[in-house]
Amino acid sequence: MAVTIRDVARLANASPAAVSATLNGSRTKGIRVGDATRQRIRDAAAQIGYVPHAVAKSLATGRSQVIGLMLPYTDAFFDKNPFCQEAMNGILREVVAAHYNAMLYTAVEESGDPHTSPSRIAEVDSRVDGMVLVMPPRHGEIIRRCQTIGMPFVSLLRPFEDGGLTVNADDYRGSCLAAEHLLSLGHRRIVHLSGNEDAVTTAPRKQGYCDTMTAAGYEPWVINAGFDWSGGQAVMERLLDLPPAQRPTAVFAANDLCAEGAMRAIKARGRTIPDDIAIVGFDDTWFATMTQPALTTVRMPIPEMGALAARMLIDLLDGKTDFPEQVVLPVSLTVRQSCGANAAPAAPLPFNEEKS
Repeated sequence: MAVTIRDVARLANASPAAVSATLNGSRTKGIRVGDATRQRIRDAAAQIGYVPHAVAKSLATGRSQVIGLMLPYTDAFFDKNPFCQEAMNGILREVVAAHYNAMLYTAVEESGDPHTSPSRIAEVDSRVDGMVLVMPPRHGEIIRRCQTIGMPFVSLLRPFEDGGLTVNADDYRGSCLAAEHLLSLGHRRIVHLSGNEDAVTTAPRKQGYCDTMTAAGYEPWVINAGFDWSGGQAVMERLLDLPPAQRPTAVFAANDLCAEGAMRAIKARGRTIPDDIAIVGFDDTWFATMTQPALTTVRMPIPEMGALAARMLIDLLDGKTDFPEQVVLPVSLTVRQSCGANAAPAAPLPFNEEKS
């Protein structure tokens, strides 16, 4: 026979209303539970194995106990995008730990696609308590809808100037680390394959690279390649068509997928990594250990970022506000074989001399 609130109440010598307020978060007016009574109730529930019923808790709190998770496009739900996969893993672990369920959504893509229906986004208000938005479109329907109906939300990767609760990583510092590392290995013709211009991570990664190169006395070299392997491969093929004295000796890619595309192009031309060209990526997902050679990359704490965004949302739903609205998590450099860090560094040469 199932254990009920009344069973817990008898064992804890408390009223059923007090038990409901403690364990189910009941909003019943006039119910105040002292700390000692609250502890007795929790101890009694643990002793007899009481588990709050999800439906009862929902009725008591006025919540659905469901968190909405929005990813930016359909492929983000699959392993084609390691970043979104690891972010989702972090978010879901935190959601489950807090005894919530998750409902998955995709953003409205602003592509003019007639098959994309903004009305589907409008349904979120009746089914979820709040939303975690992964890389939301800056002016997309989902942001406007959440703001209009007062839906609590926390963003993962969103410009701070747009306001709202946001979790980002230190992209600027990460790109500085990548450029500094390649410079320390003797590289001077270092090209940065930058990401999509509308992505929140692109500008700080580009700026960190440019500032580091300029401070070292070398000219930045930036080419847009996007965030997937096809873009990295296409740009790298064009770079390999340059005369040998003008080709890059090192590549800092926008992310790990872009870096892998560049690696494909290099190997297809019969050249080796890192002996001919060194490669550094950004993200450090599981994918970085699967490339040949293994990829040196900036580690972005993606699962931790996802978990923190979910935790902030759940705290917000619980009425807590004692946390910063905008969080930046630190990054680090994971050195593997693709950069040639174990090889003797080349003698430094002025950038203009190398390019001539």
